[in-house]
Amino acid sequence: MGALVVRILLWFVPCVAAWYWLAPAADGLVASGARVLANLVVKDVVREVEVASGLVTFVTAMSVKGQAGVLTVDANPRLFTYGFALFAAIVLGARARSAWWSLPLGALVVSLVGMWGVAFDVLGHLVRSAPEALHARGVTQGTVNFIALGYQLGSLVLPAVVPAIVAVAICWKQLAGNGPVP
Repeated sequence: MGALVVRILLWFVPCVAAWYWLAPAADGLVASGARVLANLVVKDVVREVEVASGLVTFVTAMSVKGQAGVLTVDANPRLFTYGFALFAAIVLGARARSAWWSLPLGALVVSLVGMWGVAFDVLGHLVRSAPEALHARGVTQGTVNFIALGYQLGSLVLPAVVPAIVAVAICWKQLAGNGPVP
């Protein structure tokens, strides 16, 4: 088991570097999915999404009373997609024969987690900065509580836990010592 942990740790650094280098390519996908999810939770709240330099700007359909213009919210999708490095390090460190299909699957899962995290980060920002505007759009206290739960899950739990669970599920035989590990 010690050799497995060492292999995972040795893979972790290059996996973090690869994630950091490839993250800009995933930002648009994560932003688009986050827009859809945010609009499902609060009907038509996001009008546009702009992606530039690792930052996603959400142009909302809301305005704050007494101020001109619409409210924009910035989010960093990389705060929610770092789990791919952990996923890839576990799969590669376990020497899983399924790496050829599990790495793209992990990228998809991490992207979905990122979409959740970004969407609820944006919605959480709106709850904190413009509660009156949300209330005027018909957002109930139950929805606000759901946004708070979604924010906590999306920022604290899902980005690290989901990729690890998926990686362990895929590599279970290798990690448990029951499968072939050359």
